[in-house]
Amino acid sequence: MADISEKDGEVIAPEIVEEPIANKSDSKQNMKQPTLASEHPSPRVGADAALQLLQETGSFHQGFDPEVHRRLVRRIDIHVMPLIYFLQYLDKIAISYASVTGIAESTGLKGNEFNWVASIFFFGQLAFEFPTIRLIQLFPLAKYASVNVTLWGLILACLAACKNYAGLLVCRFFLGVMEAAIVPAWVLFTSQWYTKEEQAFRVGIWFSTCGMAQMFGGFFAYGVAIHVGKDPNAALKGWQIIFLFLGLFTSVIGVAFWFVMPDSPAVAGFLDKEQKGLHLERIRHNEQGIGSKTFKWDQVQEALTDTMTWLYAFWIFAANIPNSIATSFGNILVKGIGYSNEESLLLVTPIGAWEVVALIGLTYGAMKTNQRLYFCIAGHIPAIAGAILMATTERVPALIGYYASGSVPIGWTTILGLQSSNVAGSTKKVTVACIGTIAYTVGNIISPQTFQAKDAPRYLPAKISICIIYLLITIDLVVMRWVLLRRNKQREQEKVALGNTYKPEENHEFLDFTDLQNREFRYEV
Repeated sequence: MADISEKDGEVIAPEIVEEPIANKSDSKQNMKQPTLASEHPSPRVGADAALQLLQETGSFHQGFDPEVHRRLVRRIDIHVMPLIYFLQYLDKIAISYASVTGIAESTGLKGNEFNWVASIFFFGQLAFEFPTIRLIQLFPLAKYASVNVTLWGLILACLAACKNYAGLLVCRFFLGVMEAAIVPAWVLFTSQWYTKEEQAFRVGIWFSTCGMAQMFGGFFAYGVAIHVGKDPNAALKGWQIIFLFLGLFTSVIGVAFWFVMPDSPAVAGFLDKEQKGLHLERIRHNEQGIGSKTFKWDQVQEALTDTMTWLYAFWIFAANIPNSIATSFGNILVKGIGYSNEESLLLVTPIGAWEVVALIGLTYGAMKTNQRLYFCIAGHIPAIAGAILMATTERVPALIGYYASGSVPIGWTTILGLQSSNVAGSTKKVTVACIGTIAYTVGNIISPQTFQAKDAPRYLPAKISICIIYLLITIDLVVMRWVLLRRNKQREQEKVALGNTYKPEENHEFLDFTDLQNREFRYEV
């Protein structure tokens, strides 16, 4: 094994190792066979940062003390389980609360203009998705996320000053630009800090904060509507207070995030040298490391030609077409089935409670059984039933159907978890995350447009489309599972066929190979 060295701050990967075949009776005994990892030669520069950290900390190949391991995971959870998803979702659904607290009247919105105010956010997100891929790799991850969070909070607060349709469009567009980095950043955070087995449940916890945001936001907006909205002498309208409070609160959290969240395990102040080494060994079997700053075009090409990239993207795109029922049109939809503006603010909160229960329960089950996609499919069944109830009934049954749709986010958490666990190679990972976010933005651009003013108050065409889409994304999950199991089976067959003469290169996990290049990689299902 060649020595590992550094050049200009980059880690130099070991040279390719070759071993002779040990069968002397073979007429080709003098030929050499490459090691398993060297079927795809490792780059001489751009190896994962974990390789350098491994040099500094030393290797800890001995078995883990279970109590030491539990304490380490607990320590990581305390420092790395942030509230950013809570804030992102709360800020995103603020436009829904504004829709029933006077924004249309104050800014003169008419016809389908509110639909475009909702959609323009995702045009901003789409426009900045490709630049943010490179910026995530160039700058310290947590610091870059912190700047984005702080700026999106300030822009959200600026919405309170908007006087017309044009002002709302500009602010919502730049709000989308600032939020473009969040999903790719959190995919990277998850793979840096957690093992494959831990990731599904952690992503479930992170996303359950969206349900908490739905509950908190509904109660907060109701209080504003009752105590401010009905006061004719109030200096600010209800919708302005919602934007101002949530925006400034988000900016404060964004500034705190700069100081609290480490950019990677390599620079985590809450871990000592030994704990960093233990953490590297803990995540070694992820076959991914903690990230490389070298941008690799071959990994971009692989991401674009990988079947799984597009199966992930289809689910994300299709599932977000109905997303307006929980975000920008949630209150309007509840109002349309027979409730008042103020009642709608309270009645949207139970969907958040159901989302918390479904996400934590299903992802916990997935973690314990190591069957993510089965539990994800199970979460889609009540959502399909709920969509049918929304389309075919009124008042209470329709409201129950609306709540049942809150289990669909289990799919979003599963897809993000699979992207974190099953996509290796730093550039490939951020590329796949970027494509997913583009699919997410396009789905959400279309989403408000399915709720046309001419279809109010029932919006039946939109509800019928939701029934069809929920069925299609469930089929997509079944196809994903088949593809991943087939790949794992092929790799096991390759390993058996090669026998003991093939051995993985030492530390191949930290050479920034992709999941397709590294034949030791096994996919989570």
